[in-house]
Amino acid sequence: MPADICHMYKIVEEDETRHCLECGEPLYGRTDKKFCTNSCRNRWHGEARSRHNSTYTKTIGTLQRNYNILEQMFKLKASGCPMKELLEMGFHPEFVTHQVQKKGKHLEYRCFDFIYNLSERKLFNLRRL
Repeated sequence: MPADICHMYKIVEEDETRHCLECGEPLYGRTDKKFCTNSCRNRWHGEARSRHNSTYTKTIGTLQRNYNILEQMFKLKASGCPMKELLEMGFHPEFVTHQVQKKGKHLEYRCFDFIYNLSERKLFNLRRL
């Protein structure tokens, strides 16, 4: 074997046995091997991708719900709303696309093109960029 490939193979002691990240079966062969079969590798990466997509989808869905609530308020020309009512409509105040601390003013929140201020009791000063 060429010298650069030899470093990837070594004799593994019994207590040093590595295991497949997906099924836990012992691994044989290359020292950098992580999966015992292609199906284990595909299953592990598929589940990792699914977990990522699930978080992404939930976050975007929550931001979209917040945006729709803000848009309804804006169409009704309401510049504010009690927090209790917003929460009942499904608004999640912790999901924002941006926040800015204005000098000498309240913290300003943004949900895409809507700008607003929040206190513990109400959302106020709703406007669109």
